[in-house]
Amino acid sequence: MKTRIIGTALLVVFVGLTFTGCVTSTNVRFNADEAGALVFVDGEKIGTTPAQVKMSNAIWEDPDVTIKKEGFKDLHVGVRKEVKPVNLVCGLLLWWPSLLWVYGPKENQVFELIPEK
Repeated sequence: MKTRIIGTALLVVFVGLTFTGCVTSTNVRFNADEAGALVFVDGEKIGTTPAQVKMSNAIWEDPDVTIKKEGFKDLHVGVRKEVKPVNLVCGLLLWWPSLLWVYGPKENQVFELIPEK
């Protein structure tokens, strides 16, 4: 009986991880210390701060971010990234290709603009 309960619990965990799979994208919020700054990702305008866009967690993705606001220097940076734990665990235990989506953008990207002189 005890073995059957443990087996059922393991099956539920396995099925849950299998159907949830890896997380291939992240909803990323861009903010700046100055509200209303224009946000561009890879040259495409996504809105004004605070802005949000869905971005890939693929390890080969390295988008460029530009923040612009009148009276401030344009800011050109890369997206800050982090290890995605769900993809790491899934890749190591169940399905190794999910390791290709293990290093994606952080959910919150906050930038400090520098005034022009």
